[in-house]
Amino acid sequence: MIRVAVAVRSRSVRGALERGLRQRASIVVVPFPVGGAAPWLANVDADVVLVDLVEWSQEAAAAPHPAVIALAEAPDEAVVAATLRAGARGVLPYDADIAAVTAAVEAAAAGLVVMPAGRSSGRSSAQPEPTLTEREREVLILLAAGLPNRAIGERLGIAEQTVKTYVAAILDKLDAATRAEAVAIGLRRGLIML
Repeated sequence: MIRVAVAVRSRSVRGALERGLRQRASIVVVPFPVGGAAPWLANVDADVVLVDLVEWSQEAAAAPHPAVIALAEAPDEAVVAATLRAGARGVLPYDADIAAVTAAVEAAAAGLVVMPAGRSSGRSSAQPEPTLTEREREVLILLAAGLPNRAIGERLGIAEQTVKTYVAAILDKLDAATRAEAVAIGLRRGLIML
């Protein structure tokens, strides 16, 4: 189980995130004191914390803390880069859908870095990004974490055979011969980040 705390000042955003995250069997939402995230961050009993970008600071990054995903209105590349350098595991816009937030939480808990969709990934215009479904992206993230099919199925609450189907679809869409090659392509194209 991934323990997630939502330290967002907006009551409506916090409520929506908590309700959405509770829909995932692999996630448990834990309490977090509202207001002034940085002083409490090192003491919160969670694997991942969703926090307002304005609360995320260099001093918070200096102490040991759970994986942090910062939420921002419209994070540009400079903000994303600075936030990741400060020690956050990811940056998402406030309007990210719950599937993207859930995938980000799972990726951050697995030690991966999460960036908003569409950020610079080094792709050329001649090399379009393959279209992966949200579930395929989740499976790819867990492949990058080195999990076998059975563990991926347990993590996502799906059958091992279903995982094999998703892996086959990912290999086909990314034109990859192996799981490792699919992960490498996903990294190159910005679908996942380490």
